[in-house]
Amino acid sequence: MESATLIALLFAGAMGSARSAQPNAPQIITKPGRKTLAWLAFRSRTATLLHRLAWAVEPDPR
Repeated sequence: MESATLIALLFAGAMGSARSAQPNAPQIITKPGRKTLAWLAFRSRTATLLHRLAWAVEPDPR
C-alpha cells in the first residue's frame, strides 16, 4: 500500500467523528453499556482466535 493511501485512510478515520455540525447529529453521546463492551470484547477475542487458526493451517511458503 502506498504511503499516500495510508495517510488518506488515517485522515478519513479522524474525520469520521467530526459530524456534530450536521443537522441530524445526536446531541448527547452516551457511554457504551456493559453488554456492548462485553460484546466488543467477545468479537475481538473471536477474531483473534480465527486469525490464529488461519495462520496455523496456512501452508508454509518455503
